[in-house]
Amino acid sequence: MRKYSGIPELLEAYMEENSANEQWITAHELRDHFGLTRYQSNTVSAFLRRLERGPFSQFPFIVAKIALEKGENPSDPKKYRYLLKLRHCFIEKRRQIEYPQLHNSNQ
Repeated sequence: MRKYSGIPELLEAYMEENSANEQWITAHELRDHFGLTRYQSNTVSAFLRRLERGPFSQFPFIVAKIALEKGENPSDPKKYRYLLKLRHCFIEKRRQIEYPQLHNSNQ
């Protein structure tokens, strides 16, 4: 994960800001949102592709799908959208944090 220093934290922050367990995103949207460089945007794309092939066990999100968006012109660069989803084992943890009164009353 050293190769992707800071990227997992940015993705988590983005998803938490949007209170989303599932969301389509592009590397360009993240670049604009966090003021990243073009190089960092490429690193985000690489990290998202790795999440599709095999999630990092300590990272709460996976990439469920990658979709190619067509540009307006044939010469437009390719743009990919990534469906980022919260892993099932982290959904319960998030519920416990957001609604602790529900989990404490069961004990």
